[in-house]
Amino acid sequence: MKGMAGTDSVALRQDMALVMAESSGFARLLMLLFGAMGYGLLEVIWRGHTHWSMLLAGGICLLALDHMDRNCGGLSEGGRVWCAALLITAVELVFGVVFNIVLGADVWDYTSVPYNFCGQICLPYFLIWVGLAAVLVRLVRWLRRAF
Repeated sequence: MKGMAGTDSVALRQDMALVMAESSGFARLLMLLFGAMGYGLLEVIWRGHTHWSMLLAGGICLLALDHMDRNCGGLSEGGRVWCAALLITAVELVFGVVFNIVLGADVWDYTSVPYNFCGQICLPYFLIWVGLAAVLVRLVRWLRRAF
């Protein structure tokens, strides 16, 4: 009898681990979709249009922010916000180089904005990302708990 209970307990723990792994994958998929929709919507509101690559960038950003938030326990809330803004700006730089410079898609051009780097990122938009990152860090926590 005792051996059976131990075996059932192990099976139950394995089943629970599988459910948690599946829900974690589901949560990440939702995080990707929320990021894509949010970034796309933000672009449409700000510029009046977007490019499909920005949906991918938004999904990657939210997934990366979730990963950062889960793995940077020693950072203060303010530190997380600044890191989140840097992370988003880094994603914008990579996407800008790939889509604007390499592929010539001309998705955006910040050359006329002060303090820009290669027309792909700039200080004024980075500072906007700092403000939005304060909301986004909390959003990824809420999404993680909700799903």
